[in-house]
Amino acid sequence: MIDITNATWRSNRFGGSERKRTLIYDGNTYMVKFPDPVRSTKKTSLSYINNQFSEHIGCSIFRHLGIPAQETFLATCIDPMNKMEKIVVACKLFCQNGEGNLVEFSKFLLNDTDSTSRRTTTVEDVMDVLDHSPLRLDREKIKDYFWDMFVVDAFIGNGDRHLDNWGLIEMTDGTLSPAPIYDCGSSLSPLKSDNEKAYLLENGTAFKREEYNLNSVYRMNNERVLYHEIFKNPPEDLHRAIQRIVPRIKTASAQIDRLIDSTEGLSDISKEYMKKSLLLRRELILLPALKKCNRRDESRGFAR
Repeated sequence: MIDITNATWRSNRFGGSERKRTLIYDGNTYMVKFPDPVRSTKKTSLSYINNQFSEHIGCSIFRHLGIPAQETFLATCIDPMNKMEKIVVACKLFCQNGEGNLVEFSKFLLNDTDSTSRRTTTVEDVMDVLDHSPLRLDREKIKDYFWDMFVVDAFIGNGDRHLDNWGLIEMTDGTLSPAPIYDCGSSLSPLKSDNEKAYLLENGTAFKREEYNLNSVYRMNNERVLYHEIFKNPPEDLHRAIQRIVPRIKTASAQIDRLIDSTEGLSDISKEYMKKSLLLRRELILLPALKKCNRRDESRGFAR
C-alpha cells in the first residue's frame, strides 16, 4: 500500500459527512476520504468508520460487473489533524479535462418536483422527474442505470444511495448521461467492529437478521423498501434489471471473493464477513428473484 503523506495536496473543495482532501497523483486529481470518528447512534465498539474499505471494494464490485464506477485506491497517510497514520481511500474525480460536470440527482429532484424541502426519497419522485424533465437525456437509459444500481446496492448491502450519492454527467452541449457509480462507503457493513463480526459469524440467526433484513434508502407506495421484499415481486423495470445484473453477479462471484481477499489492510474477519454477507444475499435474495422473474416471463410466453 502506498504512502501519500508527502504527495501533492491542494485546498479542499469537497463537502459531505467525511473529512476530505484534494490530492494530485500521477497527473490526476483525487478526492481523499479520511476515516471519521463514529457518529452513529447504533452501539458499536469502533472508534473510526471503516468506510474506506467499503468505498474501494464497493466501487470495484460495480466495475467487476461491467458497470462503470469511480476509480479508487487505498493508501496510508498521516492525518494532519492528529498526526496518526490512517488508511484512506483516494477517489479519482470525473471530467478532469473539462468535458462535462457531475450533477447529483438531488439537483434535478429539487428543480422538478413540487417541494424544495423533501425529507423522503421515493422511487416515484425519481421516475416522475425522468419522465417529465425538459432536459436532454435518454430517459430509458437512465432508468436502466437506476435499477441496475439498485440491484447491486442490494447485493452489497448499501442502504444509503440517497440522491446526492448518484448522478448524471452534463456535457458542454447540455446532454446528460449516467455518471459512473460513486459513493459506496455505506455498503459492506462499515460500522461493525471485528468483534461484532466474529460474534455474528458464529451466530447464524443473528447474522441472517443483520445481513438479510436490509432497507434501501427509498420509499415506494408510501412504504420503506426492504430489499428482500421488493425482490419477491419486483416492478417491471426492476424485473428486467434483475435479469441483466444477477447473472453477472453469479458469474463474477469468485472474482469478487478474490478482490476482497487481496485487499491490503482489511482484517481477515472483515474479509470473511464481507464474503459471507454477499453470499447470503446472492443465494437468498438475488438468485431466487432471478428464477422467479424467468418463470414469470415463461408464463407470459417470453423467451430468455
